[in-house]
Amino acid sequence: MKKTVVLLLVFVLLIGVIGAVSAKTIKTPFTGTGAGYPIQDPVCTFPGGNEHCRGMVLLAFNDMTDDRLDGIETLTLNWNLHPVSTPAEFAGPWWGEGQIANGAGEVIWDVKMTGERDELGWGHVRYVAHGRGENEGLKAFYTGVRPSPDPWVPFEFSGYILEKDGS
Repeated sequence: MKKTVVLLLVFVLLIGVIGAVSAKTIKTPFTGTGAGYPIQDPVCTFPGGNEHCRGMVLLAFNDMTDDRLDGIETLTLNWNLHPVSTPAEFAGPWWGEGQIANGAGEVIWDVKMTGERDELGWGHVRYVAHGRGENEGLKAFYTGVRPSPDPWVPFEFSGYILEKDGS
């Protein structure tokens, strides 16, 4: 009987803590686009006909509906692609990390990205960003798709920013 009462008490306390934490978090959705170009070529190897590349630096321009994510993104990309029998020629995973700077050149987000190029050549990415400077304490989670094998077609993003309610 004592164990049941103790477990019930712990359960009630956990529900109260979880409720208090979630009530103090604001989730702000956003959408946007991002397009970039390489500013540093990667180092690539081709084991068994695959393409393994490391260290390509990409400069991207993000235009989001939430201005806190607007800026210039510098991203270091890596990928392991394998041949496919489609016009895309290669498919496989990408990953990288970098920063987003505002118009004044101040770093306002640290970002990590994972994604893949599918057999149609479309790009699919997932980002996690941690705010810095004016965005300290914020976190952003977003996904993107480039609905074309053309690397110059912008990504279309959607996601949300989490912030603590100051009230």
